[in-house]
Amino acid sequence: MYAIQLKDLNAYCDVHSHSEDPFLKELERQTYLQTIAPQMISGRIQGRFLSLISKLKRPRYILEIGTFTGYSALCLAEGLTDDGKLHTIEISDDFDHIRDQYAMQSPVAKKIVWHKGDAATLIPDMNYSWDIVFMDAAKNQYIAYLDLLEKNMKPGSLLIADNVLWYGKVLEEKKDEETRILDLFNKRLKNSTDWDTQIFPLRDGISISMKK
Repeated sequence: MYAIQLKDLNAYCDVHSHSEDPFLKELERQTYLQTIAPQMISGRIQGRFLSLISKLKRPRYILEIGTFTGYSALCLAEGLTDDGKLHTIEISDDFDHIRDQYAMQSPVAKKIVWHKGDAATLIPDMNYSWDIVFMDAAKNQYIAYLDLLEKNMKPGSLLIADNVLWYGKVLEEKKDEETRILDLFNKRLKNSTDWDTQIFPLRDGISISMKK
């Protein structure tokens, strides 16, 4: 019975929550029209979640790994301080035309620095103390990213990781390589004395870890 009501409950949540910026609505629509894997976009619910976290934190420096069409970057940038910057890294050129045409129309786009290349190569040259890091790129690189980032995250900074449940495959006994890495990543954060971690079953699983 609850499954039948879930659609109505989601609609209720939409009606009783503040809406996203019109630029984000159009960016999401174009992502679904123009890409073959539009499910990679954060979307309205997760986007508002990221925006609220950023507004509560009021970060000066945010790092995003995995830009896609720029939706989550715009959401996170909403909470930046007046002099704040969000650096986002994307390895693929396939989505640049969507980002350039739609994401760049947002008023917060001027606070975003768009990087192109391999995050593992670019991160070591970014000498910032990150207030928020959002991981949403190659899942088999999550632990490698964590190794690169931990030293540049001070107490109180937030690490947000998307897709940490990986379509429920983290529960399977026999795991493929991506799932195995994600499971190890989740276990490492849980068992570390350096992090306070909570996984939320939002969409495909999102974890929030605070550096101690």
